[in-house]
Amino acid sequence: MLLMLTGFMGVAASVLHYLEPQPELMDLVIPPLAAVANLALAIWLVRQPKRILQVVYCAFGVAIAALSLPAWYYSLRANYSSELLITIFPPISSFLIILIVLVMVMLPPRRAFPIMIAAWSLNALPILTYLLTHKDELWSSRGQEMFMSYGLAILLLLVLLPFQHRARMQIQRLQNDNSHMHNLAERDALTRQYNRWGGQRLLDEFMRSGSVGSIIMLDIDHFKLINDTHGHLTGDSVLKQFAMRVSSALRSDGHLIRWGGEEFLVLIRGIAEQDVFTVAERLRTAINGDLFPPVGKLTASGGATSRMENDTLESLIARADKALYQAKLNGRDQVVCG
Repeated sequence: MLLMLTGFMGVAASVLHYLEPQPELMDLVIPPLAAVANLALAIWLVRQPKRILQVVYCAFGVAIAALSLPAWYYSLRANYSSELLITIFPPISSFLIILIVLVMVMLPPRRAFPIMIAAWSLNALPILTYLLTHKDELWSSRGQEMFMSYGLAILLLLVLLPFQHRARMQIQRLQNDNSHMHNLAERDALTRQYNRWGGQRLLDEFMRSGSVGSIIMLDIDHFKLINDTHGHLTGDSVLKQFAMRVSSALRSDGHLIRWGGEEFLVLIRGIAEQDVFTVAERLRTAINGDLFPPVGKLTASGGATSRMENDTLESLIARADKALYQAKLNGRDQVVCG
């Protein structure tokens, strides 16, 4: 977007210069070339988005060249003629500051610093050298403005670069901490799977997407008896083992959610009604295939259903819950599709 905007600004500047009564040759050449280069870089980025780093460096190179060529041209011209730099130099002083600020913002400090030094050296040195050797122009209002723009303002930005790095690092640290806290808020503390809040977000996204998918409601059979016989610590251990077995049996398109107590919900994107029963049976087999220390063999019942065209999240879950209830009525340790 920035490349396109810069390109169109170059086009606009080119048109304005061509409409001037007596345009400078430099003004007729540099803006059109810069506009074409930036638009070409924008097209390159659209076609090869992975090349964004190369495009950024090329864009900064184009900008430095577009600013430094007039700086050297007008400085040398004023030095070897009777013309005054402050009268012939175009009003582009602030563009260097904008360029250096963009470099600070878009690049890490280790890469930004040499580019900033290069941009300043190629643009500011001819201007400052001329002004310091022509004191009458230096002390004019335009000369002081140019000296501030090319000298003190750039020096201030160079001094601020380390602070910008620290600020960026602090922002990155805060973003990482926020992401970590968000992940913790979505996870069940016992099983480390999605909790009901996190699962609700996943399900809402799935329903908004309109894509094909299915859900499976799983419930550990006779879990209350485990708690009553072995205690809640053993019950917690069983829940962790259960969640681990189910999540291990899922592919990357499946998500396990602890819906409440010993009830779990599985969301599987991309599978329709003809496949959900096969997946649910695979999960049930993974659950009752091995013993659960220290309680022994356990089974689970499941209710599976696939998303229909006019489904809401409530109707989808209600259908899976009804199928789970039917599986328990049928004797448990089985899957019913609804």
